[in-house]
Amino acid sequence: MGSQSSSEVRKRIAERRKNRNASKRNERPTWPEMEDEKEWGSENVFVYEEGVSEHKKPPIINKDWILFRILASVCLVLCMAIIYRTSAPWTQTAKTTLDQVYQKEFQFASVSSWFEDTVGKPFAFLPEESVNESKNNNAADNRFATPATGTIMKSFVKDGQGVLIKTSNNTSVDTIKEGVVIYAGEKETHGKTVIVQHPDKSESWYAHLQEINVNLYEQIKKGTKVGIVSPSDEPDKGEFYFALKANGKFIDPNEVISFE
Repeated sequence: MGSQSSSEVRKRIAERRKNRNASKRNERPTWPEMEDEKEWGSENVFVYEEGVSEHKKPPIINKDWILFRILASVCLVLCMAIIYRTSAPWTQTAKTTLDQVYQKEFQFASVSSWFEDTVGKPFAFLPEESVNESKNNNAADNRFATPATGTIMKSFVKDGQGVLIKTSNNTSVDTIKEGVVIYAGEKETHGKTVIVQHPDKSESWYAHLQEINVNLYEQIKKGTKVGIVSPSDEPDKGEFYFALKANGKFIDPNEVISFE
């Protein structure tokens, strides 16, 4: 009996030591300031725990916002399809408004020029010499170039929109200023026509062409060949039609460009 009781006492003492060591390991470190706060009755004692992050970084891509924009775009397309396919009276006003919006020309050249001035040319790493050279040539680029040398056969006063110019046969027609091609095709009244939109929102028209050498929405520089004059009734002579449009109105090209 005595040996059994002594062994039980030893086991209890060993268990108490284990529990005491475990409780010491689990205790958090306390600082003198914390003990003082507890002693004077302060209950708001904050303990910093490692591994807990209070501020989480927001995700770079907001999936919810992208999904919302996609759904909004789909709804907009569906609404437009319903409006154009419905013959109800209430859709006439919406159709008229949408037609006016889509018929209004987008300012490709001005947006492209703003993008290059603000961000720079995409995927272009120009050396410093070429950048300085382009800055020095800005004043010269603002002047209009002659599309083709010739004689005015039909003036702006008679036509009301542009001038008809007679030149030599197979003469190249060049753009008067840098810009974006917003039209390149066939017109009923002018034949093969190229319309270039410039950064100042003006437009230059080149018509009565034998062939077109630029593509739609192509960004071209000043002096780029847009086409070739069409043959004239006279032998070894050609002709083309030229017009200038600024602020939504046609102006007399002979006042700003010399064709001789």
